[in-house]
Amino acid sequence: MFGYVICNKNLLSKEETDRYQKFYCGLCKAIEKKFGQLERFTLNFDMTFLALFLTALYEPEEKETEFRCPLHPIHKKTAIENEYLDYAADMSIALTYHKCRDDWEDEKKRSAKVYGRRLEKMYKEIRKKYPRQCEAIEKNMALSMEIEKNRPELVDEAVNCTGRMLAEVYVYKEDFWSESLRNFGYELGRFIYMMDAAMDYKEDKKKNHYNPLIVVGKKPEDAEDILGMMIGNATRQYEQLPIVQDAHLIENILYGGGWQKYYLKIKEKKDVNRSL
Repeated sequence: MFGYVICNKNLLSKEETDRYQKFYCGLCKAIEKKFGQLERFTLNFDMTFLALFLTALYEPEEKETEFRCPLHPIHKKTAIENEYLDYAADMSIALTYHKCRDDWEDEKKRSAKVYGRRLEKMYKEIRKKYPRQCEAIEKNMALSMEIEKNRPELVDEAVNCTGRMLAEVYVYKEDFWSESLRNFGYELGRFIYMMDAAMDYKEDKKKNHYNPLIVVGKKPEDAEDILGMMIGNATRQYEQLPIVQDAHLIENILYGGGWQKYYLKIKEKKDVNRSL
């Protein structure tokens, strides 16, 4: 379910593209520093957005460091460091650990089992630090699996599981903004779940795997209005927050970037400029 909360670089300035890249590299470096080289495989755009979003809201002190990336060694890269990138690194491990468990249960992917075992000890430490977030992930992942196996008709509840999970992930700490962040994370999580269902539709149908669109008799191209409603709910929550820093970059992701894969694969369009 990772990889949908992405930016549309074609509509960003060079400065904004560089800023986004610094967050992506910053998350990669935070994961490496806290957990190790192989754990960098947990890096994803969704948690990069989490760090960017929380940074924009709380505006913490930032530090920039230059480094050489093993994958792109010719030119030096710049990474941002702050507490929300460290938090996103922890959540990357937590979510990937449970995704590995889910992949093993559903498809018996041996690679998922092996990597999940590697992450298990790290996850236990993260759970001690963030029990509320991890309990939400555990509870809703378990309920989602139960619905998919035994109660497939409970489509709304399956969608809501990812919403409730992301709701707690977006609340780094309980404070004045907690409820707004919960509401935003909830709606974004629902959008991600349905987007994943649309993108995996053909493969799920071929392999006879659970997919909410198959259950309700809809095709991916019929899901545009549903997805629009969900991301629209998320953007309304966003608009209630006093975010000024990186606002255009965040809006690029929410209003258009998140639709890129859907439009390219399902609608077969290159134009993903969408107004909600």
